[in-house]
Amino acid sequence: MSSAVLRRAMTAVVVAGAMVAGPAGAFAADGGKAAGVERISGADRYEAAANVSEASFAPGVPVAYVASGAVFTDALSGAPVAAKTGGPMLLVKSSEVPSVVATELRRLAPKKIVILGGPNSVDYNVEAVLASYTSGGVERWMGADRYEASAQISQESFSPGVNVAYVASGLNFPDALSGAPVAGMGGSPMLLTDDDRLPSAIAEELDRLNPAKIIVLGGPASVSDEVAAQLAHYSRGWVERFYGSDRYAASADIADKSFAPGVNVAYVAYGQVFSDALAGAPVAGIRRGPMLLVDDTRIPSQIADALRHLQPKKIVVLGGPNSVSTAVEAELAQYVSP
Repeated sequence: MSSAVLRRAMTAVVVAGAMVAGPAGAFAADGGKAAGVERISGADRYEAAANVSEASFAPGVPVAYVASGAVFTDALSGAPVAAKTGGPMLLVKSSEVPSVVATELRRLAPKKIVILGGPNSVDYNVEAVLASYTSGGVERWMGADRYEASAQISQESFSPGVNVAYVASGLNFPDALSGAPVAGMGGSPMLLTDDDRLPSAIAEELDRLNPAKIIVLGGPASVSDEVAAQLAHYSRGWVERFYGSDRYAASADIADKSFAPGVNVAYVAYGQVFSDALAGAPVAGIRRGPMLLVDDTRIPSQIADALRHLQPKKIVVLGGPNSVSTAVEAELAQYVSP
């Protein structure tokens, strides 16, 4: 048995929120060197997403979600849905299923595959290829633009009367990625908006959802106060905002307001690239762990404060050392609570 296969065989598997540890009792692959810190990575974003899936899901998942590895918007609304339904998020190229993703789909044998986004993101040839990896067919959730796609994903996944609906910028990814596990573990939709206007498709979906509360992710530069005021018309309760002075402060605020100290696991990803955090967001939602964003070579002070507050029993780094350096990985160990 190759070292790679042995390593994968010894990783833990998460199924519908329950962790089944392998012989090493570890959740992540990649053998993190820092005590209490583990890393899941790959040669590129496609392999990294496949490795996150392999380390986290047993074969026979009810659904596998597939999105573009080049465009973040379609998958942002899908990440909480993947957490809600216990399915992985896999990334593909616009006209190709990377071999590592094909291998992972064969292993998963999903009962259904859902493509997030239209043919400009994931073309019909890829859709045809994906059909060979499932016995239950391939669905596509899409719209004329990112906002219609977001509304369609919500409509396919949530009934009216949700407790909370999350709203984030459809032009920038960090706030929605930090919020995706929170939305996922609460069974809540993630809807995207323009920074200075509420798209009609999103307004219509919020009207259908009739949420008891709306939480805006990000500051006024991401979602304007005018849009937040409009959102109040679609909530049975009130509108709250989780935000900070930058993407790192916002990530920390989302975690602080959503998790009590003593979390079993915290996920850490590079705050400048969406792909690693995107693949990990459904797993974080299933395991009820926060998603915290860091710079490639440093832990922002707000994230350090959040980690001190959260006292995680384990930290999982998503992505390779070019995204989150080994020095940051080593530094994260001081925030692991025994």
